[in-house]
This record gives sequence, structure tokens and C-alpha cells, in this order.
Amino acid sequence: MFLGPTIVFSAFKNEGHEFYYFVLILGTIFCLMAVYLLYSGIMTIIKSLSEEENNNFQG
Repeated sequence: MFLGPTIVFSAFKNEGHEFYYFVLILGTIFCLMAVYLLYSGIMTIIKSLSEEENNNFQG
């Protein structure tokens, strides 16, 4: 979660470098993966809690 912004910041500090676009794209991919994994984890927790509530009410 912290790796993506760090890589993007590093890319913006070195705009004249030949690997600028590669590092920027890599940092952006890490940021997008972090957002997806955060969303997936939260949805798993919510799903687990809602199933637990349904099981308690059934009997």
C-alpha cells in the first residue's frame, strides 16, 4: 500500500531519466493493485460478517 506512492514519487523526482515511464507505470500498477486488494479484503470481511449474522438468526 505504501510501495506504489513511493515508486511514483521516485519517478517524478527523476523525470529526465531514461526509465522514467517504466518506473511511473510500475508505481501506478502497484497503486491500482493496492486499491483492488483493499476493496477485495473489505468485501471479504463484510461478506463474512453478514454470513455470521445470518447464521445466528437462523437458529
